[in-house]
Amino acid sequence: MNRKMLMNLAVSGFVLSVATGCSGMGKMADAPSRAAGKPAIAAKSADQARAALEAGKASKAVGLAEAAVAGSPRDAGYRALLGQAYLNHGRFASATAALTEAVELGATDSNTILSLTLAQIAQGKNADAVALLTQHRDTVPASDIGLALALAGDSEGAIYVLSEAARAEGASARTRQNLALAFALSGRWAQARILASQDLSAAKLEARMAEWSKLAEQPSAQIRVASLIGTKAQQDAGMPVRLALSNFGETQMAAVAPAVEFASADPAPVAAYAPPPPVLADAGGAIRSVELPMPERGADGVVPVTELPQPKPAGEVILADAAPYRAAPRVAGEGRIRPAQKQALELATVLIPKAMGFDAKKPNGWAVQLGAYDSLGIAKEKWSTLKKRNGVLANFPASSHAATVNGRNFYRLTVNGLATRADATSLCNQLKAQGQTCFIRAMGGSESIQWAAKGSPLRLASR
Repeated sequence: MNRKMLMNLAVSGFVLSVATGCSGMGKMADAPSRAAGKPAIAAKSADQARAALEAGKASKAVGLAEAAVAGSPRDAGYRALLGQAYLNHGRFASATAALTEAVELGATDSNTILSLTLAQIAQGKNADAVALLTQHRDTVPASDIGLALALAGDSEGAIYVLSEAARAEGASARTRQNLALAFALSGRWAQARILASQDLSAAKLEARMAEWSKLAEQPSAQIRVASLIGTKAQQDAGMPVRLALSNFGETQMAAVAPAVEFASADPAPVAAYAPPPPVLADAGGAIRSVELPMPERGADGVVPVTELPQPKPAGEVILADAAPYRAAPRVAGEGRIRPAQKQALELATVLIPKAMGFDAKKPNGWAVQLGAYDSLGIAKEKWSTLKKRNGVLANFPASSHAATVNGRNFYRLTVNGLATRADATSLCNQLKAQGQTCFIRAMGGSESIQWAAKGSPLRLASR
C-alpha cells in the first residue's frame, strides 16, 4: 500500500497498518532465495513491484510480483509481496492463496498475517480470520487485531481488545479511532462519536461519522474490505496455477527404476507349480442315492417296469392343544373422549341445534357479539369474511341491528340462538382460542333486527 494511501486512510479513520513498505516485509523480500530459479531476476522484479505499490499501481505490481515468485518460487518474502499486490488490486481469492503459501514458507510477520486476515474476511471466511488472528495475537498489533475482529463480526471481542489497548500508556490516536470505528460497526454510535471527537475537530468529526455510517450499511464484505484499504473489488479467477507452491517441491529427485526380477535358469518342475487337487466334500450324509437294478429284457424282448422304492409314510402328526383366544387388554384411557373432541361434540349436538331455532322476530336468549360497524353493508361484508375464515361461525345464524352509542349509530354483528349464558361463553371461548375477538350479551327481545342470516347445518364426518 503506498504512503499516500496510508495518509488517506489515517485521515478517514480506516487505519489498518497493512503496508509493503514496513521493515518486516522488506527484510523478507531481500532474503536470499532457497530454491532453484533466477534469483537475480526475481530480486529485480520484487523491487519494481514494491515501487509500483508505493506509486499506487496495483495492477502493474501484480505482474512484477508474479515474475518474482516465478524466478524464486520458495521465497516467502516474494510470495508475501505477491499477496500484498493481489490484496491492493482487490483480488481477494488470489491474495488468500498467495499469503497462505507465504505463511507456510515461514512469513509470519504482522503485515502478512493482517493482509491474509483481510483477504479471508473479504471472502466471508470470518471464522478462519478470527482463528488466524488468535494464533498470531503476539505478532499483530492490538489496534489492528481489534479492528480486524470488528470487520469479522466479533464486535465484543474487538471492543475488548481495543479498549485494553486504548487504556495502555502511550496509546496512539490511531488506536482510539479504531476503537471508535469498532463501536460504530457494532451500532453504538453515541460512544463512537464521543471517542472519535477526542482527536478530531467538529468539522472532521461529522465527515468521519458519515464515512463510518456508509461503511456500516454496506452488506458486502468484499466492498467493505476494498473500501477500507482504498481499492475496488475485482473479478478474480485465482492465482495462476503455474505459481502454486505445490508445483515447486523442496527437492526434486529422479524416480528410481523398479528392480527387475529375472526368471530362474532351472525352472522348477511343473508338478511343483500344479495346484493341488480340489477337495470334494463328502456328500454321503447330504445326498441319498438309490441304486437301481440294470433292466433285463424278457423272453419276448420287453423290458419290465422297475418298481422304485416308495418312501415310508410319515408318522402320526400330533397337534398342540390350541389355547383359547383371549382379547387383548384395554389400554388405560382408551376410548375416552379428548377435551377437543368433547368440545366439538358439544358444539355439534347441543349448541348448533339450539341455535338453529333462532327467531329473528323475537330475538331472545344469548348472543356472541363479533363487532360493531358504521353501516349495515360493512356488517354483512364482515360476516362473509369471518365465516370463511372460521368454519364454526358458518353453522350459526347471524344478525345485525342498529344501536346508538353517544349519539352515533352502530350496527352490531352477533351470532344468535344460544339458550344459556354458559352456551354463549363456551362458543366465545372457542372463538377466542382461534384468534377471534368477541364478548357475550343477552338479547332482550326488543331489538329490531335489520338483517339476519341462517346457519348452515353441521355435517359430521362418518366414522
